[in-house]
Amino acid sequence: MNEFLLILLLTIITSQTQGQPCTLQFLPALQIITMSEDTQPGDLVARLQITGTASEISTRLVYNSSEVKTNGTEYFTLNFTNLYLRSSLDYEWWSTNNYPNPFRFIVECTVLADQTRRNIDFQLDLIDANDNPPRFNQSIYQINISEKTAINTIVSTAISAYDLDSGTYGMFSYYLSNNSSPYDSYFQLLSTKNAGLILVKTLDYNSMIPNFNLSIIAQDISNSSLSSQATLSIHIIDVDDLNPAFLSSSYNLNISINTTIGSEVIPNQGRIFAYDQDLGINTTIIYSILTSNIYLTINNRTGVITLQREFNSTIQFDLLIKAEQIDNSNRSVTTILHVNIFEINLYPPSFFNSPYSMFGYLSNNIDQIPIFNGTVIDNDALPRLSYGYSCDSSLLYLNIKKTSLRDFQIRPIYFQTLPVCQPCLCVLNVSDGLYSSQTNLNVRLYTPISFALNSYVFSADYPLSDPTITIGQILINTDSLCSVQYSLLGSSSAVFSISSNGNITWTNLLSPPTQEVYQFEVFIRQNCSLLSMNISTDVIVTIRNFPSSIPSSTSTSSRLDNGTIYAIIGSVGAFILIIVAVLFIIIYYHIQRAKQRVPPFFKIRKSSPAQGLTFFKSKSPLNDSSPYTLGVRDDDSSNSSSDHTSSSPLNNRLLSGRYKVNELPVNTTIEELLSSYDNRSTSSSSSSSGGGEHGMTSNTGSFRTVIRETIDHQQLDTINEDRQWMNSNLEQRRTNSLRHQIIPEDAMDIISESHESSISGTGTDVGLSPSTILHQQSNSRNVLSRNLNEYLTVFV
Repeated sequence: MNEFLLILLLTIITSQTQGQPCTLQFLPALQIITMSEDTQPGDLVARLQITGTASEISTRLVYNSSEVKTNGTEYFTLNFTNLYLRSSLDYEWWSTNNYPNPFRFIVECTVLADQTRRNIDFQLDLIDANDNPPRFNQSIYQINISEKTAINTIVSTAISAYDLDSGTYGMFSYYLSNNSSPYDSYFQLLSTKNAGLILVKTLDYNSMIPNFNLSIIAQDISNSSLSSQATLSIHIIDVDDLNPAFLSSSYNLNISINTTIGSEVIPNQGRIFAYDQDLGINTTIIYSILTSNIYLTINNRTGVITLQREFNSTIQFDLLIKAEQIDNSNRSVTTILHVNIFEINLYPPSFFNSPYSMFGYLSNNIDQIPIFNGTVIDNDALPRLSYGYSCDSSLLYLNIKKTSLRDFQIRPIYFQTLPVCQPCLCVLNVSDGLYSSQTNLNVRLYTPISFALNSYVFSADYPLSDPTITIGQILINTDSLCSVQYSLLGSSSAVFSISSNGNITWTNLLSPPTQEVYQFEVFIRQNCSLLSMNISTDVIVTIRNFPSSIPSSTSTSSRLDNGTIYAIIGSVGAFILIIVAVLFIIIYYHIQRAKQRVPPFFKIRKSSPAQGLTFFKSKSPLNDSSPYTLGVRDDDSSNSSSDHTSSSPLNNRLLSGRYKVNELPVNTTIEELLSSYDNRSTSSSSSSSGGGEHGMTSNTGSFRTVIRETIDHQQLDTINEDRQWMNSNLEQRRTNSLRHQIIPEDAMDIISESHESSISGTGTDVGLSPSTILHQQSNSRNVLSRNLNEYLTVFV
């Protein structure tokens, strides 16, 4: 209630004072003024809503706080009621010095009529603007990385930037500049908000430039034009993980028998020299001879071989030379020194067509390292020449290799620090062990030409009517002693030209560009004395502000990717292989089915036990021309028709089993035997047997019938065996060389699905006894025995 009365009172007072000179025209809220920090000096800040005209009132600006008038500077001027900015105000500087914001200033208003004065308070709120780019804490970050650093390791967390602007104006993101280095793909940042540097590829000191720079950029999110850049100076640290290496895999040393003691002897491949393959470490190498000998010694630091004892005769032997790191004996390598002591040497050697000059490029690229081939004249029949050298540059090493009896080849060896030879003077010497000769070799090594950038993309404003405007410049690295020639190639090269310093300009002054993008090739030749080197690169020129009404000429091309062709060929080949495999399986299955080794593939049979045996075809006793046929059916023969001849053996499954009775049959045929057993086992089958019952003795298991498969796989042969008679006449059976031996019951491999099968037969009694049948069968030679699992044995 009190607040309501206060507001009502203020409203009444304000309404009474409005319209009077030196009062606010409207509500007091107009006393709050805002100003952005990017307001320029001389700009109007605000029009103060004070009642009165210039003839009625006068105004004067009074500062309430000393901070507003820092160092005596007045930041604002007042022209009647118009407030202007006199000096620029920076929000960050103002806040850093802890100056008040908003701050007050007072307008002293004087009523001219009665000279009464009234002070009117105003508040000015200084607003931050996005006028500062993000800045890195350092312009260069030094980062040392071991070549054995694991992938996904954060190699630096010290990279950071800041933005003086506040709020959303102070937000920025990081990213690595593309194409700033050939190794920019080896690293990435943790995120756009975190400038932690991550290694994503394996480093190798020997195959990479050990020192290179990457560029990182911090860019304002709200204004992409506000950004800053810092340099990441990467230094790869070499790790001692490689053994030393000799310049030659083996050395040949020819020594004349007349060589004096204390003389240096030099192999044909040059002095023994090994170097540390860890180029960044380059540890000192020491040498030793592992093979015991009394003739030669080697300097452990220089590798110089010296003769310490004279030879009395020609001889040949090998020495094992070892080179190891002075700080790590486990890092070592060995080579073979083949020593040959010779005696005949009448003529001195001399260099042919000397002195020599060798020109090449200062590069570790094997294709750019110069090679010099020379010849030595020596009239001896088999001169044993050795070569040496000395150069005025300690950084220049030469590898002199003997290519034939009198020919040699020279190739410079570059290490971590490349030599500067423009030119270098070397002295070559050749020796046959007794005589020597020397000549001069002038070596000139030029810097190979290369592009300063990986790609060149330029842009120019339409219509390119001024021929003096340079569209772009092709920057190259070249040797100052060499000349350079530029030329343009391609369909678009007719409308552009390139100067001797690589500046590209538009030459078709009669007509403006007709397309938005031009692409052509820049071809550069560097001529260095007798050497020339060519490089080329593609240049793309985009035309800015290209008129949309002009159709841009474009060209499209299509080609079938090689990968697509290979995929089609592979698919067709796989399909053919599948078809061949299926055909092979089908053929193989039919072959196995013909041999009855596998069951039918598509035949569906019911799982019913085998319960019936049926004989077919012959009604007479067993002989060679009339075998019995035995079928084992899967159906229940006791419930089938009495005419068993209607059941074909082709539809039956052959099994093996034991069938026993309690009494021995006497003077009976096999059919009667089986019929008798059938009458004892199942009465339903006895009526169809066609034979009567016979009495049986209690001699159980003394008689058995063996049924074997014949050549025709659907027929079986039978053999009746009187086991008592067999046991008593075993020696006689061996004398008669029976083809099949008696198979003990325990040795039989029986596979049966029937225990008490009903056996029926359709034949007449021929009156032969079992012993007679057994005698006939023992003389038979046409019984084909297969696997024991294929036998079906009936024991009675």
